[in-house]
Amino acid sequence: MKNLFPTLLAAAALGCCALAQAQAPATLASEQIAVGARPYHMQMASLGRGRYTVIFESGFGTDLRAWRKVAPEVAKSARAVAYSRAGHGMSDARPEPRTIDQSTLELEGLIASAKLAPPFVLVGHSYGGLLVRSFAARHPEQVAGMVLVDPSDEGFNPALRRLDAERAAADERAFAAIVPPKFQPELQLLQPVLDSGKLPFAGKLPDVPVVVLTSTQQADKPEFFLETPQAVAIKEKLHADFVRQFSRGSQVLTSKSGHNIQLEEPELVIAAVKEVIAAADRAGTQAGR
Repeated sequence: MKNLFPTLLAAAALGCCALAQAQAPATLASEQIAVGARPYHMQMASLGRGRYTVIFESGFGTDLRAWRKVAPEVAKSARAVAYSRAGHGMSDARPEPRTIDQSTLELEGLIASAKLAPPFVLVGHSYGGLLVRSFAARHPEQVAGMVLVDPSDEGFNPALRRLDAERAAADERAFAAIVPPKFQPELQLLQPVLDSGKLPFAGKLPDVPVVVLTSTQQADKPEFFLETPQAVAIKEKLHADFVRQFSRGSQVLTSKSGHNIQLEEPELVIAAVKEVIAAADRAGTQAGR
């Protein structure tokens, strides 16, 4: 399958196939963490140490292996933590509906159970970018920075519909048809949220260093509407608009990678994490911390 761009459905299609693409020999050694008063287990890989704890949030349908090319390098200067959400990888499935709020609560539980200490640098790919933003809105005081890797954006689906409603709907049907049954209930809950263009966040995002990596790769012969130059231009602009809300925000464009930048050009993600940490350090020094 081609690498596609981040509507929720594109992320779902990619997520279910990403781990079969761009295979690398490196793996992440993981452990099972008991979470909650009535324990369930979540798969977590923790590497390295340092002042910052870098938490990696995978895209729709993917587990912690999505970060196997990035986390080991980040761990040379910080604590790098990748995990698999409930029902992904070797993490136990949960009966609660798979909403953004529920996934955020479960990340909070993992942080508490694993005794992960802030300041956090949050790294989210695709749909994981929404989860990173959800946590940051709930806990702004704990977040030192964010890196969003070709993130989903709540404005994308409405923008595509305004451009060509029929072609946008055809894309959604095509992607929904290839999402495995285990992820269909989550998809059915999430699709209306992104179609509405509004996210259920508890508060405002903190003004911290932020880097957004955007794939501008275009297909020679677009098979889907969201592969067309018009759709790519919309995504690029939405990412640029998002970055502008931060006083220390920047956007990195790449035409060499598709949606899975962390697998195709991991060095870009690694450099972005280092940039955010350096900016957070400078901000801390200026504040006298």
